[in-house]
This record gives sequence, structure tokens and C-alpha cells, in this order.
Amino acid sequence: MIGRTISHYRILEKLGEGGMGAVYKALDTRLDRTVALKFISTGACGPGNDCAEILEEARVTAAINHPNVCSLFDVHDSADEPFLVMEYIDGHSLRSEIERGPLDAGRAVGLATQVAEGLRAAHKKGFIHRDIKPENILITAEGVAKITDFGLARKADVYATADFLSGTIAYMSPEQLRGEKLDRQTDIWSLGVVLYEMLAGTRPFRGEYHEALMYSIANEPTPHFREEKPGSMGGVGKVAGRCLEKIPEVRYADADALLADLKEVAGRLAHPEDCLEKAIAVMPFSDLSAGGDNRYFSDGLTEEIINGISKIRTLKVVSRTTVTQYDRSGKNVKQVATDLNVQYMLEGSVRKKGSDLLITAQLIDAAADTYLWSEKYPGTMDDIFSIQETVASRIAKALRLRLSPGEKRTIKKRPTRSADAYQLYLKGRFQWNRRNLEGIEAAIRYFQRAIRKDAKYALAWTGLSDAYNLLSEYKRLTRDENYAKAKKAVLRALELDPQLAEARTSLASLLMLYEWDWATAEKEFRLSLYLKPDYATTHHWLAELLNFTGRGEEAIRTAARATELDPTSPAIVKDEGLVLYYNQRFEDAIEMAKKSLEMDKTFVASHRLISLSLAGLGRIDEAIAENDLWGEITGFRDEADIWRSYLHAVGGEREKARKILASVPREGFTSGFHFRALAVAHANIGEPDEAFALLRKAIDLRSEAVCSLKIDIKFASLREDPRFKEMLTMIGLPV
Repeated sequence: MIGRTISHYRILEKLGEGGMGAVYKALDTRLDRTVALKFISTGACGPGNDCAEILEEARVTAAINHPNVCSLFDVHDSADEPFLVMEYIDGHSLRSEIERGPLDAGRAVGLATQVAEGLRAAHKKGFIHRDIKPENILITAEGVAKITDFGLARKADVYATADFLSGTIAYMSPEQLRGEKLDRQTDIWSLGVVLYEMLAGTRPFRGEYHEALMYSIANEPTPHFREEKPGSMGGVGKVAGRCLEKIPEVRYADADALLADLKEVAGRLAHPEDCLEKAIAVMPFSDLSAGGDNRYFSDGLTEEIINGISKIRTLKVVSRTTVTQYDRSGKNVKQVATDLNVQYMLEGSVRKKGSDLLITAQLIDAAADTYLWSEKYPGTMDDIFSIQETVASRIAKALRLRLSPGEKRTIKKRPTRSADAYQLYLKGRFQWNRRNLEGIEAAIRYFQRAIRKDAKYALAWTGLSDAYNLLSEYKRLTRDENYAKAKKAVLRALELDPQLAEARTSLASLLMLYEWDWATAEKEFRLSLYLKPDYATTHHWLAELLNFTGRGEEAIRTAARATELDPTSPAIVKDEGLVLYYNQRFEDAIEMAKKSLEMDKTFVASHRLISLSLAGLGRIDEAIAENDLWGEITGFRDEADIWRSYLHAVGGEREKARKILASVPREGFTSGFHFRALAVAHANIGEPDEAFALLRKAIDLRSEAVCSLKIDIKFASLREDPRFKEMLTMIGLPV
């Protein structure tokens, strides 16, 4: 080829060769300029060497006119030697830089920003590249990054066809490997792999052969990028991590969102003194109100201040529930700071009388044992959001934290325009967290009153959804009675604020417990965790989903994380025990149940867990005693009788179990909890037909009680029956 002239292009030298064809440096003799000719190999063409589709795509790609995209000048569509005439770049590929070792963070961010700019231009023209990799990123002598090789580009939102594995597997998104519908987020994934590789010198996912690599990309967790010093790289590792979220909805939505974060990181890298991560613990604000009946408010104020400052990327904030363990511990500030591994502590108090407030706050440098500032904030409930904003801003200023425009907006963001609605919401959450019937019903009333004060208060709508969601558990109503109300409330919350993590978690719970849409529910949970990583309720309910779908070890880790984030919640602690129970770790389950009862002796659900776990250990008499105590406290005596029947059955006393079961009146049973309990009893006394009939009733009632069917050891005797698989299929669980 060297020395040949094709059309008016004289070929000078070969530049490289790939799967799509060979590339040559050439002279455009008409315009006297150097160009690159990319010859399309016949193997890359369709049946009969028809390259029309590739050439047509190339013609359209020429419309992408951007400094960070290699320009396409012309198309030579000869059947014998089809080629593209492209901009010649006097430089090198990004691959050659990576081969010399990891790039400096500033260099990596700069190049990734340029590539993202080029992708944004392509996406705005309606195209996705589908093959972003270091070999397809060329860098000019002036340091400008240019995306090349749009030979695989396709219109966005296309459905994958037989060519879905065209490209380089190591840089393909999980959805591309699965042959699913693709959009611009597949390019963002690929750029995330490139960014990770620039920083670490290796790709995040590896495998010795194609199938192993594909499995790693689709299934293995993205490794966390480890910085030598926390904060020293401006948070670029977190940007790469978000690009590599396996669920597209959690990934950056588009190149604009990615560019915003890359530019923010670049700003921090330009001011390295602002990149050093600082750590703070906010101690629970003391309630000094007369009568001491405003604990809900002091707790809520503490949580809101933590929420505000947690959005500052260079500030590590210890969760409220972790700090709560040190409240009234007797340890001084320096001791607590040492235990929590933080330098700074915020202390405060609230004195509330009617609508009048007096809030005090002190920021302490625990290492130096000095006060950085101490202020009093008098006012009324109408001033509460201004006070919260002022405290957060004072913390940032005192710690010399450089806030981005987005962080400043977050601190100023107010959840509601009504101080009364805010106070009612705090009361509602306080009651909801009690996790009993009285508390749930009180929470509904408070959330409804908050909404009447401010119909656009998204958090109040979320709280209302959560309360209706849990009501069936404590009042044994049919799921239908509350589901519609819960779903309506959470959809309204998301209409008001689509980025509200609490609402995403609430929706996920409904999708899991009522609709049995496990895949979409998990996506919503994962999105919530991106929006608010330390929201304990998300970890709590996600652990249930993981457990229900048979991912026991991951469920145990996730449940433990929920308890770590909120170790004072008897419900979360008990449910970590429930996850352990379903994984047949009965002793550990009993330990967690007893811990929850130490926190709240009225939390009767723990007695049920202890009873079931004792049965798993073969300690039937003790299990019966715990079961009867649960029935007496809750008033669910008929249900307790059913469970006693089950306990006698597993203890080998089937006739006694049958007599107890026969004495239970069933006429008034309408809840799926009743029918699932009856199914368990009949299964264990050797009556599978009756058990399956009762299970079908529970399924028809859309009962959340059947969600554990796949993993519940109490149904072990039914597993080999073909009807059991049919039941799993009905509720969408993997067989």
C-alpha cells in the first residue's frame, strides 16, 4: 500500500491495524494536507462484503463536529477498497500512556473531561460510540484528547442485534454483554473503565478468558479505588465508581452530569489544601425544654444538621446513630473523638417553649481541646431552617472547607416551607420508629397533618407511605387495604422530589413486598444508596430482598451494615437476627433478638424470632413458652395457637399438633399472615395438599408473608413437590 495513490490520496505509511481494518497516513493531494485513511476490512462488512451499513453510519458520524472527536472528512465507498478519510492526529494513543504506569490524578481527570465532552457532542447528535477504550482515544502533541473509531457507533436507544458483542469486551457495560437495549450510559460505563485504568494502571474487571471476564463485569462488585491518602485525589475515585455502577439508573444519567463532577474534582485538585478530608461527629443535641417532652425535636435537629453537612464531599461525618452510643456514656469529648477517629465535635442543646427556640452550638477541635466557636441562636420555629443553614455554613467556614456551588445549594435547600409541617413530620418519624401499632397509627396522623400544612412536603408523603406499608404487619389487615394508599403517597413524594433517597427506598419496599418485582425493587434500593449511602432503612430492607432471593451471605453483610448505621433501632437489630435465622444461624439470631428486647422490652416481634430459633435448635418447650408469650402480648392468640401446633409437629408430636390446629377457628381469617401460618402447620404435620391450598390463598392476598418462601426451612418438606416451584414462580422468585 505504501506509495500507492487511491483517488487523490497518496499513502505514506501504515499507522496501525484493528478488527475493523487498517489505518494509513496519507497526503490529500488536492488540499495538500495530511489525513488518515481507514480501510474497512471485508470481515467487518456484512454478507457478501456489503459495507453499506458501516459507511452509512460513518457518513452520519461526520456530523459530530467537536474538538474532542476525530473529524471524518470523506467516505470512499468503492466495493473493492472502501475507506474513510479522517483527521490525521500527530500524537499518541492513551494506551501508550497507561502502559507507562498510572497517570497523575490531574492528568487523568483532564483527559476524562475531554473524552466526556466529545461523548456529550456525539450523544446530542443521537449516537452512542459503543467502543470507548484507550486505543480509541488519541492525544495530540498539544495534549488534546480526541475520540476516534466511530465505526461501531449506533443510534442511541437501539436494540442490540447479532452484533451486540462487537467491540472490546473488557470495556463493555453489563447491559451490552447481556444484549439489552443500549443508550448513552453504556459509553459512560466504558469511560469509567478507562478512568479507573488511568488511575490504577489496571482495569477494574479481569478474567483469564472471555467468559470469565464477562462474568466479572456482570456479577462481581466494582473494586473501590484506594487512594494513598484519603481525599488526596479530590474524589476522582468516587466518580469512576459511579460510572461503573452495574445498574444504569444509578450510573450518571448523561455526560452533562459526569462533566459536572469531573469539573468539581478538577477544582479541588487545583486547590490541594482543600482536598484533605476532615472528620466530624455531631453529638445528639440535648433537650433542655421544660417537661423534657421535645426529644423528637432535638433528635430531628441533630439529624438535619448531619444531613446538611454530609453533602460536603471533603467532610467525613459520623452517623447520628453511631454517635448516640456515646451519649451519656460519661466519656469526655476527647475520649469520644478518639473512639470515633475524628478531630472535630459539634455539641449543642435545644430549649423549646411553644414556638420559641433557643439553640446553642459549639464546635470543638478535640485534638487541640479548644473551642473553634460557640454560638446561641434565639428565634422561633419559623427560623429553624435558617439556624440549621447557619450552623452548617459556620462549620464549613471554621474547618476551611471549599464548597462547590452544588454543595452550597444543598445546604440552603429546605425540605418544606412550613415550620409546623416540619415539626409534625419529626413527630411522625419518632412514632414510626417505635414499631408498634400505637406508634404506626400515630405516625399516620402526624404525617397527614404535616401534608395538610404543606402539600408539597415530599418527606411527609414518604413517611405516610412507610406508615401504611407497615400497618398490615401490626394490624393483620389484608395487604390491599394499605398498598394503594402507600403507593399513591410515595409516587407523590417522587413527583415532588425524584432524588429523594427515602422515597426511593419506600417505593422499593412496595415493589418487593406487594408487587414482587424483585429486579426493579433492587434497582430502587441501589439508587437510594447512591443518593444517601448511610440511610439505615435502605440497608435494612435491601437485606430482606437479598435474603428472600437466596443471596444469604450478601444479606447477612447488608443487615449487619444496617445495624452498624442504626444500632439503637430494635426493628433493625431484630431483623438482622431474622436474616441470620433464615440462614440457620439460630444461636446468633437469638442473640440479636435479645439485644432488641434490651433496647425495648415491649418489642414483641423479638419473642417470635426467639421462638422460631429455639425450634431450630430443637429446644421445643422453650420455643412454645416464647410463642405463647408473644400471643398473649400481641393479642394474636389464634395465630399463636397455629404456631404452637407447628412447634409440636417439629417436636415429633404430630397428633397433638393436629388437635391444636383443629381447635383454631378460621372463619374470621382474612390476612395472609394467618394462611401462611396455617400452611406451615399443615406442611409439618404431613398434609401437603392442605398446605399448598393455604399457600395459594396467602399468595392471592398478595401477602408479604410469602416472600420468604424460597429460603424458609419451615417448608422443607414441600420443596421436592412440583407445586412448590409453581408457587415460587407465582411470586417471581428464582426457582
